[in-house]
Amino acid sequence: NAANKIEAVFFNHGLETIDVQETIDGIQGANRSFFDLLIAFMSLGLVVGIAALGVVSARAVVERRHQIGVMRSIGYSRRMVQASFLLESSFIALLGISMGLVLGLLTAVNVITDIRTNQPDIQFIIPWGRVIMIVGGAYLLSILATFVPARKAGLIAPAEALRYE
Repeated sequence: NAANKIEAVFFNHGLETIDVQETIDGIQGANRSFFDLLIAFMSLGLVVGIAALGVVSARAVVERRHQIGVMRSIGYSRRMVQASFLLESSFIALLGISMGLVLGLLTAVNVITDIRTNQPDIQFIIPWGRVIMIVGGAYLLSILATFVPARKAGLIAPAEALRYE
C-alpha cells in the first residue's frame, strides 16, 4: 500500500496518510447498508400489504355469502364466481402497486433534484428490470394470496348460501 510506505518514510515528521479509496469504500459500504435496510423495510411493508389483501378477500367471501348464493342461483358458474373475486382482488392489487410505483418514482425524482443542488453531475437512473421484477412479483403474490378465498367462494352451494342471511 503506497499510503503506508509514505507514512513509514515520513514517520519521524509526524505525517499521517489517508487512503482515499479506502475511505470512499467505507462510506459507500455504509450507504449500501442503509439502502439495504430501507429495501428490507419496504419489502416487509409489501409482504404485509399482500397478506392484508388475502385477509380482506377471505373476509369478503364470508360476508358476501348471501350475494354469492344469489349469483350462483341466477346462473353464475363456480369459475365465474371465482373469477369475479380474483378480478376484484386484481384491481385492488394493481391500484396499490400503481400508486406505490408512482409515489416511489416521484419521491426518487424529488431526492435527486435536492441532491443536484450540491452535485449537479448526478444522474437519475431507474433500474427498470428490477422495478418490473418487483411489480410482477407483487402482483403474482397478491393473486396467490387471494386465490384460496376466491376458490372457497366458488365452492359455496347456492341453496346453503341463500338459506341464511
